[in-house]
Amino acid sequence: MTKKNLIELDWDNLITSDDLSTEEAKVRASIIDHYLSNFTTDEEIDRAIPKNITKITIDNSLLETDELILEKISNEQLFEYFQEDKVAVDSSILFPKMKRINHLFWFLHNLSLLNIQESKIYIRNQEELSIHSYQLIDSALFFGFLTRIKEEDNVYLIPTNLYEEFIKQPIDRQYPLFLLALARNETVSEVLQVQLNDPIYDNISREMVHNILAADPNIQKESLSDEEIKGIANNFRYWFLNIKKIILIKE
Repeated sequence: MTKKNLIELDWDNLITSDDLSTEEAKVRASIIDHYLSNFTTDEEIDRAIPKNITKITIDNSLLETDELILEKISNEQLFEYFQEDKVAVDSSILFPKMKRINHLFWFLHNLSLLNIQESKIYIRNQEELSIHSYQLIDSALFFGFLTRIKEEDNVYLIPTNLYEEFIKQPIDRQYPLFLLALARNETVSEVLQVQLNDPIYDNISREMVHNILAADPNIQKESLSDEEIKGIANNFRYWFLNIKKIILIKE
């Protein structure tokens, strides 16, 4: 299939621009240092550690979109997705902070085309990655698509059983699997249900979302400020609208 609609917004690039000002470079370095300081490796993974190593280069091609034709579902059917059994997340993994949840879907879809099955994934251009790249990778860890290990001085990403199943599916089955993975997290599920149940999304809804996020173990472990939690709450509005555009029946 022919790829199209490359996402070009500078703040969504997966590699760092060479045109950063000194101040922007300092901010980027500080945020990435924060991500790296929260680096964890999985002591237990859901499958044997592969011996094969696949080296990849992360660039904006991993955000390209393709034609995605899905059978639309109702609000009630989406509500059923959120009843998925919940899975606890290691509290040391950073809570997702991306603004567009469909970026994660396309990142996972495009990454799956790079012959990464049953492999340890090594990123060649780690020094060039943008903040958005780190957000996507940590989100893939958070939702159980990848695990991360360190061997000697090298860090590798490993597809989980969930991701291996995702990779095997045609694209029209990948998005429903993706939604089920989101629904396995209690906080994410509850926040999305608030918006599903209240299409107006008023101040009461915003306060409910904020309270749910403030009680999340991963957010508490990171000691985020009230303003930072508000930022994540705002992101979730975009998440819901992303999902609604892709799969919900227009009412």
